[in-house]
Amino acid sequence: MQLVGLVEAERQRDRGSGLPWLIRAWFTLEARFVAREPTRSVQGPHPAPIGVQDRAAIAALGLDVLLDLTGSCGEGVDTSWARHGVWFTDCQGAQRGAAGFRSLARGWDIAPLSLFRRVSGASGIEPIATAAVNPKYLAARNELFLKEKSVALVLRELRRMALTGRPGSSRNSAFEPFDRPRASEFIRYLGAVVAESGRRLAQKVLARLGLRPGMFMIQSLSGELLGFDPAQGRANLPGANAYQADPFLWQNGGRTYCFFEDYDYRSACGHICVGVLENGLLGEVRAAIRPGYHLSFPFVFEHDGQLYMMPESCSKQRIEIWRCTGFPDRWELHSTAMEGVVTADSSIAEIDGHWWLFTNISADPFGDVNSELHIFRLDGPNLASITPHLLNPVVFDARTARNAGRIIRQGDAYYRPAQENSHGTYGYGINLMRIEGLALDGYRESLARTIQPDFAPGLIGCHHLDIRGDVIVFDVRKRYGGRYSRRRAKKARAA
Repeated sequence: MQLVGLVEAERQRDRGSGLPWLIRAWFTLEARFVAREPTRSVQGPHPAPIGVQDRAAIAALGLDVLLDLTGSCGEGVDTSWARHGVWFTDCQGAQRGAAGFRSLARGWDIAPLSLFRRVSGASGIEPIATAAVNPKYLAARNELFLKEKSVALVLRELRRMALTGRPGSSRNSAFEPFDRPRASEFIRYLGAVVAESGRRLAQKVLARLGLRPGMFMIQSLSGELLGFDPAQGRANLPGANAYQADPFLWQNGGRTYCFFEDYDYRSACGHICVGVLENGLLGEVRAAIRPGYHLSFPFVFEHDGQLYMMPESCSKQRIEIWRCTGFPDRWELHSTAMEGVVTADSSIAEIDGHWWLFTNISADPFGDVNSELHIFRLDGPNLASITPHLLNPVVFDARTARNAGRIIRQGDAYYRPAQENSHGTYGYGINLMRIEGLALDGYRESLARTIQPDFAPGLIGCHHLDIRGDVIVFDVRKRYGGRYSRRRAKKARAA
């Protein structure tokens, strides 16, 4: 795959023209103060631009694909210049803010992102691929977010074309021209912006007061993976000014242990704790790993009789594996991998004789690790040899991409718990995905079950689960956790 030419388009009209002056001014302010496009230096040599009028020079390039980045959606471009046509995304319209505004104005749970092409000899626009992200609440920022995420989508589809010899095809998207924002839509949008800004300010104040907004807490019950009722879970109220999330189970000496993230609101830092789970309640809680930087998602696994943990160490931009030297609370750093890569919620699994790493990666300025699932084949749990899947990200949808626990085997079936990040909320729900096919050049999964935060009052999320035998743990997210007190803790345990 090689960039062989840059075609300089004719001068575009101002992206705000055609909009009412108030809407144009608002989107301009948003773009200036909350959605500044990052400036990056281009590494390595790149070809000098060719004027769009120089048709002979463009034809001489022998292009496979011409990517339109002007916001014109391929209009006015000679599709015969490239063998596989002119490609474009729907994340940038001719009018500033329109692409980011559309999903917000329509109240969609997610912001869709699609890649299309215009082909010589074809009358219509063909969809190539689609993705979905959790929307930002400001239109200009949402548009910039979509543009940044479109890079990974375009690169994946170019790799697919190089692998198969033809572009992909999507049945889940149809091209829809951008409409001018209507005054009524814009007024509703401004109201939503004011409300969300006020909510975020209130959260900061409540956090300083120790009221724990957005608090995660662990619940447990006995049941079966595909049929348990989350409303029957027993609650474990976190300690003072903290939340507890990402529970993983392990059995040792006839007892069931639960490893989890303990997050301190004051320091904005999490560490790994462990407790004994009896009758659905956590006891004997103690710190397991506290290295001085943020850790979460304590995925524990055994290999060759040795117990290991792969916690999320996103702040260190690497994957860490810790070795247990004294169960359950003595661990030492065993190895690291993927240095310099922003990864989240990683786990490994042996499936059909091969070891696989499932992880969520960000390569954009937003640091978004919720939209893309990346898979790698491994030589084993030591991560000495890591081979990327040819079509990473294999899942590009914030509703099913981010891992919500370990890969779970039930009989001959493998299930991947996935976070549903939608509605503008992190950890809104859980989608249990059944893995249908896994190879270096393909991946298929289907939805087996959905859990949404509608089974108890005051919940805004449910984003992780694990199972060991018939013991199930999951976490829920409350709008406000309130101050910790022993009386409230006893009441929660008795519920």
